[in-house]
Formats: sequence, structure tokens, C-alpha cells
Amino acid sequence: MRNTLYLLFVLLSFRGFAQTEKDTWFRAFPITAYITDAVDSIKIVQVMLPEGVSFAEKQLGLLKGKYRDRRSDTMTIGTGRCNLIKGNYYYFTISYKQSRILPREGDLLFTMMKRTPVYHGNIVKLSAYFIGLLNVYDKPLYDRFAIFSQWTKADEDKLVAVIVEDIHFTGDYFLKQNPAMNVNIASGKFEGKPLLNTMIGCNQQDIIDFFEYMIARPNLYAGHEWKIAEIFATWLSAGAPTVIKK
Repeated sequence: MRNTLYLLFVLLSFRGFAQTEKDTWFRAFPITAYITDAVDSIKIVQVMLPEGVSFAEKQLGLLKGKYRDRRSDTMTIGTGRCNLIKGNYYYFTISYKQSRILPREGDLLFTMMKRTPVYHGNIVKLSAYFIGLLNVYDKPLYDRFAIFSQWTKADEDKLVAVIVEDIHFTGDYFLKQNPAMNVNIASGKFEGKPLLNTMIGCNQQDIIDFFEYMIARPNLYAGHEWKIAEIFATWLSAGAPTVIKK
């Protein structure tokens, strides 16, 4: 949560964000492999957007690394503006003088976007970090761009139910095919319970708890697509940490 608040503070402190927080929200967009030098300590990076999504000329952005091998991958690289637009391609000049970290393909450009009238639930919040979820067959469970155009509470409830079924199926499959994986969970809410049986018995609230944890600790997940059953199992094994609500 502190990372999110810090990012919002940085973005909103830039000059040029005249809209109120109620009118805008931050979103992350992956940069392409096109990364080139501008002047000393400044790189030009490219973002490709689908039809219906656009940046304004001179729009501000903050570039953060995507997690690859270690947590330090996710540090802030630098900030800059959109200085060139060619069709669906947007070019930002990013100063990395302070961090001395070079941008890489897939790093995430965070910027403030106009809010759209969609249900602002957990899936939209995950998509704001460009987090994608896959089912057991590696099929995306939602489109990380299109969700900002059309998404309702009914869509979210339906997706959570689908995810519960997917995790039930995965746990049952491995219980039959590889029962050695059914180790006891060492800590947390499900301490002492077998992992695969816990997956088979999970419910919608467990999924919501996991989503809220991901949103509160997004750096590991941001910019990636994850098979939901696998990362849910990892979360269970780590003690199923949850967000403390006041």
C-alpha cells in the first residue's frame, strides 16, 4: 500500500495534473523493446496502445522496473513526458539520472488516466498494475486493456466464481496425479491443513483476500500474467497473508 501511495504522490505532484483524483486513476503500461538514447541520462521509451486508449502530448509518466529475479528489479527508474505520438505508438523521454537504472522491455510506465465508468473492484485494480490472470489452460481470464471500457459487478462476481472452480479443479487434479504435493501448510490461517485439500475447499472470500493482498503488494505481480491456481497455491504456502482492515 505504501508503494501505491508513494506513486500517487509522485504523479499527482507533477505540474499539469489539473484533474482531481476523482476524475483520474493511475494505470501501468508496459514499454516495448524500442529503447534508445536521447541525451545524457535520458532514454526514449515506447508504449504501444490499442485502439480507444491514448495518451496526451506532454503527459507525465513514471517508469518502474518489472520484477524478474529480485525485488530490486521493481525500483523506480525515472520520470518523463510523452513527447512524440505516431499512431498507436507513444514515445516518452525518461530521465534516469537519479536511479542510474536502464529501462528494459516490459518495464512499466505509470501515468494518470481519465476514469471510465466501470466497476472499480479488485480486477480493475489488478489491471491498473497490468496484472493478468490465466486459467489452468493458460487462457487469459480478462483483457487488461478492455476491462477499463466495460466491467460490472456482475462480471467480477462471475469471474471470481470461475476462478474458484479453476482452483478446485487444479487441486483435485494434482491430488489424484501427484499426492506428494499435498504437504501441510506451515503457517497462517490454514496452518496444518494439506495444501491441495485447502485449494479444493477454497471459497470466493479466499480469492478476494488473495486479490486484496496482491493489490497491497503489487510489485511482485505487476506487468506479468500468472496462472491463478499456481500463485494462489504459493500464497497459501506462504501463510495466506491478508490485508489488515481498520
